Amino acid sequence: MATETSTNGGNSIIDPLAPEQTYTVDASKKDTSHKPTIEDVIDEEDLEHPPPSMHLEPGKTNNDSASGAETVLSEKAAGKQKAVDEPAAEAPKPAPKLDVTSEEAFPALGAPKGKAAASVSSAWGKKPTAAGANGINGGVNGKTPTSGISSRSSTPASGMRTPASMVPPQMGAGRGPQGISLPGRHSDYIQFAPSELIPPNQLKSSRQEVIRDINRKSKAKIEMKPGLTGNTIMFSGTGPQESVREALREVASKLGSKQTVKVPIPASVRPHIIGRGGATIQGINKRTGARIQVPKQDEGPDTMEDDSATIDVIVEGDAIACGLARRDIESIVNEKTSTVNLRLKEIPPEYYPFIVGPSNAGINALEDGRDVRVQVPNYYQWADQAPTPPPGQGQPATFTPQARHPISISGDRQHAQEVQAELERQVEQLRRQLTMDQMDVERGRHQFIVGNRGPSLQDFLEETGCSVILPPPGDDSEVLTIVGPADKIEAGMNKVMDLATSMSMASVDIARQHAQTAPDPQMHARNLTRYLQQRQALEQLERMHNTSIVCPECRSGGPTAWEVFAQDGKNTMRARNDIMQLINAHPPSRTRNLNVDPFFHEHLQQQYAQQLRREFGVHALFPQPEEVDDFPHIVLVYEAPGTPSDYELPRRQGQPSAAEVKEFEKALAQAEQQIMELIQSQQDVALRQVDANPKFHDKVKRYVDREQATLSPDQFPVQLLFNPSPPSGPQQQRRPSGVQVRGPSPAVDDLTAKILAFLEQEEKDELERGYTMSFEFPSKFANFLIGKRGENIKKLRDEFDVDIQVADGKVDLKGPQAKCEACKKDILKNLQKWQDETTHVLKIKPQYHRDLIGARGSQVNRLQDRYSVRINFPRSVQINDDATDAGTEVGSVRNAGRPMQGPDEVVIKGPKKGADEAREELLNLLQYTIDNSNIATVSVSPEQIPKLIGQGGREMDNLRVTTGCQIDVPSARDPTGPDGRAEIRLKGSKKQVEEAKKLLQERVKVFDETVTKTIEVDKKHHKSLIGSGGSNIRDIVIRAGGPSDSRSLARTVRFPPPNSDESTIRVEGSAAVVDKIVAELTSYAEQRATQVTDSIAVPPEKHRLLIGRGGETRRALESQFNVSLDIPKQGTQGEAAGQVKVTGQPSDVEKAKAHIESLVKGQEGVTVNVPKPLHHHIADGGQFFRRLRNDHRVTVDHAGAQLPPRPTGGAEARGRVNGGALPLITDDPGKAADAHSWEVVETHSGLPDDSTETIPWVLRGPTEGVEKAQKQLEKAIEEAKKPSVTGYLILPDPRSYRFVVGPGGSGVNGVRRKTSTQVKVPRGGPGAGNGGGEAIEVVGGKDDVEKAKEMILELVKEGEANNGGRRG
Repeated sequence: MATETSTNGGNSIIDPLAPEQTYTVDASKKDTSHKPTIEDVIDEEDLEHPPPSMHLEPGKTNNDSASGAETVLSEKAAGKQKAVDEPAAEAPKPAPKLDVTSEEAFPALGAPKGKAAASVSSAWGKKPTAAGANGINGGVNGKTPTSGISSRSSTPASGMRTPASMVPPQMGAGRGPQGISLPGRHSDYIQFAPSELIPPNQLKSSRQEVIRDINRKSKAKIEMKPGLTGNTIMFSGTGPQESVREALREVASKLGSKQTVKVPIPASVRPHIIGRGGATIQGINKRTGARIQVPKQDEGPDTMEDDSATIDVIVEGDAIACGLARRDIESIVNEKTSTVNLRLKEIPPEYYPFIVGPSNAGINALEDGRDVRVQVPNYYQWADQAPTPPPGQGQPATFTPQARHPISISGDRQHAQEVQAELERQVEQLRRQLTMDQMDVERGRHQFIVGNRGPSLQDFLEETGCSVILPPPGDDSEVLTIVGPADKIEAGMNKVMDLATSMSMASVDIARQHAQTAPDPQMHARNLTRYLQQRQALEQLERMHNTSIVCPECRSGGPTAWEVFAQDGKNTMRARNDIMQLINAHPPSRTRNLNVDPFFHEHLQQQYAQQLRREFGVHALFPQPEEVDDFPHIVLVYEAPGTPSDYELPRRQGQPSAAEVKEFEKALAQAEQQIMELIQSQQDVALRQVDANPKFHDKVKRYVDREQATLSPDQFPVQLLFNPSPPSGPQQQRRPSGVQVRGPSPAVDDLTAKILAFLEQEEKDELERGYTMSFEFPSKFANFLIGKRGENIKKLRDEFDVDIQVADGKVDLKGPQAKCEACKKDILKNLQKWQDETTHVLKIKPQYHRDLIGARGSQVNRLQDRYSVRINFPRSVQINDDATDAGTEVGSVRNAGRPMQGPDEVVIKGPKKGADEAREELLNLLQYTIDNSNIATVSVSPEQIPKLIGQGGREMDNLRVTTGCQIDVPSARDPTGPDGRAEIRLKGSKKQVEEAKKLLQERVKVFDETVTKTIEVDKKHHKSLIGSGGSNIRDIVIRAGGPSDSRSLARTVRFPPPNSDESTIRVEGSAAVVDKIVAELTSYAEQRATQVTDSIAVPPEKHRLLIGRGGETRRALESQFNVSLDIPKQGTQGEAAGQVKVTGQPSDVEKAKAHIESLVKGQEGVTVNVPKPLHHHIADGGQFFRRLRNDHRVTVDHAGAQLPPRPTGGAEARGRVNGGALPLITDDPGKAADAHSWEVVETHSGLPDDSTETIPWVLRGPTEGVEKAQKQLEKAIEEAKKPSVTGYLILPDPRSYRFVVGPGGSGVNGVRRKTSTQVKVPRGGPGAGNGGGEAIEVVGGKDDVEKAKEMILELVKEGEANNGGRRG
């Protein structure tokens, strides 16, 4: 190796902490192809050299200077160089320092790196844009730093003295007279302070003996002499360059004391120091010989994101090792901190919307042209701190920063600083401009101001120039804060009021609905609210009705009313109606509160909640930890037996029946009994306090988890509550510090004793933390020990509480001796298992890999866990990430062991027995997969796929269940074939595939043969085309051969919505059916186009003759003459009230008009004046009218006369009779009729002498029928003028009333005809609810009433005799 030429012709110095001074590079290495001779080399005296006092050029290292300002000489040139006189000096002039940053002197892993990045001038968050700004390596104004400290001038000092260079300024690089270094005579030195060397009394041999021993083994010669300055000791070496360096390294290792250096780094760089799988830190350890410890990652959210957060990396080793390691660490830091993450915590969040600006204009302006990203929190709800009150008149507003919600700036350092400065300028401007005001708005309307249900904050800002701040959901405040310029505050407040009042609101007080049936209506309302929220019923209602439902916060003593908001008031009422039905379906009888100690809640919820649901159909509602104070009980809610996922919340109008309530209470009682039995089997719950240092809390938790891992499901685990260390303050100091143990008394006592023993042992172990142990471990199994993402080694560290390091075929353990021994034993045991590993390579076609791996790796994970093996599928298999992690990746071992794994090779590795069993099961699974891998495809139109899937996947799920076939339906994102069709993939056994394919092809055929045509029909004809109740269009479709069911019919012919202006009718179906329907619709439309409309005068009182009962007469006329009738509605005034419009073909219209005229003319009425006091008596509740219509086809109207009110007399007598004692029920048919109750009450004393007012009864119908009806009416008037009585007959068994009514009412009608009385039979029979003894009412003359009673009793006797005495 060619000897390097020193810049001053003398010796060189090793200084590990002076990276700013480097070696010159041998010119022969720069151009190995050039072999110069002595004659080729220019004389040294002809070269231009810098003066001795010349400084380095800013921005260059000594290496740059040597390579640029000086010509590097080869060996031959060095021998030819002319001597230069050296000035006299008081001390020997040393060579430049040995630079530990030199890649040639101390090669790193991999290829040599380029020139180090420019140094920093302050914290890691800021680096200079050019090296010359602050000089080289932290120098100022172009001056080279004179100390040997790190180039990171901002790095805090470590507090440790390392070997320092004592090179005088005039001996620096590039200064002083030039000399040469002869081949094989390279000189270097290092020097130490006495404190940096091992004391002589601690050395096994003296320093001179150590040096002699090194000289005997090395080609270099080492000498110890006093240092250049101060009380230092120098070790110089002469000889070949590599030998000198190795010898000096050995001197530092054997004589230098162990040093500990703290290197502060940004927390965000921590992962880069460690590297993937620890590769980087292990490489530094191996290269430098130092031991490096990186602290664990802090759980705080800011640690990895904010460059102001730092951690200390601990470097242990001799002076040179520490220096080299520090250099490498700082090199990584310099490389990884070219960008920064800044957090601005001093800006009040009220300014954030104005910084962002409308449509993100402010952020875009900040980021435009800069390599930076600005993130501003969306602040429209205060979280930790409410805005301050509005300022007084003429006073500036006060806005308080909130450090928990900072603005984040990430990106290029210089650009980030520019953005920061710009933001600070904007904040000052906003502080002068902005003010604030507040207003109260109803809490439920806040959501419509800004947010998901209202406009965005940016839109609000753009429209009003203001921002608005809402209280958070958990706060009861109704105060809104409006922030903006003083001249725009009023506009902002007006906008808030407009938004708040734009929504209609309805309130539903849950407690009021069950106020009469619930012991505590407020508690029931809160329980029901929590239950429905958990079942997501509110979200369903909101989606269904496009509303927003605001529930009050469930807390003791709080409100219980729900508020329903919507822009459309109809939606509000619909949602409220649905809510009422939900509430009615969940009465207090459907729920039950169960007081259970909160200790049991978590275990009951995890272990038994699903069991209660399956066995009893009871849902258990457990309070959240923060709700325990308000709701300490468990709420049991009866749902229904069956699968919870299929359960739909019930809705009903009225209260549940007695049978339903009994079912509720039975299931709730069973669930309560099971829970209480589980709890009662446990002893009393006890609480113990264990004092424990907070540093042991995590260990205690892991220890308790291990202790309770084997508990049976019916055992309640003990709970731990960790108390943090008490902060300062007299009140806080009284809080306990340690661990609270709570659970069943015996378990708590036992576990407390174990925890105390564990803590005692931990205290002892702390004293032995310095113990270390090392043992050999084959490197090829290192990844097995570390595990995927370090899982195995982390588990060992937690289990044995020791520090474990794996490197260079060794395992280093640090911790208590006993735990290190146990950990070593476990590691060696695992090593023996890994060494027993067997590998099977199975040839399996790639087409089966996906099925063998299973969804998300389920199949392969199951095999790996069962047999403790690793199963590797080739990476070419296209599966999801989770499956890749689980089934195809074992880390570097797999790649190293089988780097050329074929696409059809599956590798099984593990213990011989497990690998053999896994191989056998995998082959069996393969055979099953092959047998069930019959594949077929069905080509479908992409438009048909939603119909094949069905609503919620119902149709496709039914098809899968029916056939047992696996059916893969392409999604909308999947590409289609060249013909534009999609492929449905079928997989399964041969029979399953054939059956599924047949069913799908049938559906596809129907769809493919389906055509769609449209026809334009004037909107005014649509109603007549559809017909009453859809009858007309149904007839058209059925005549054309289309479907008859309403659902299919609706798909066949689709009319546009009634409120739209469209006139296009869409017809869908087979070609033949569609053509027929279109032809008939076209013909109908053409006919309607030639229709005429004419009017005919019909008096309003005769309109009913054209309408008929239920509209049957009108429909018959329209069908008979193929016309449509437009009859004026009741209440129409003027001439239009008597005009009936007839629409149709001219000839049909004329025929219809003639028929209507004859119909009306033949229906001239006869008027009979009935005395007003007798009107209701004769009408008999409408029975008289029905008799006239049924017997004579005569109808009655009163020519618009106002009818008298119904008389109330007789109600008292009826109540008295109905409220009396019931007759005794007897099983003797002969005596049943005799066991009755009968009472006669005088109800009508005849027509008063002074009565002159009458009510017109207009009789209309056939002439013959009118005459008979008139006679019957006149007779009824005469009879009514006579005094009458009312008889009340109560039978012992309400089921006997059916014998009085008779088949089709023949019995009661016969009594009425024969006795001329009015008979009313109550609706009776089993389950009709008349078991209270309602009476049969008989009204008429006294004798007629008695006769009617006898006939009724006779009917009962005959009916029971014919029924054989059977009841019901």
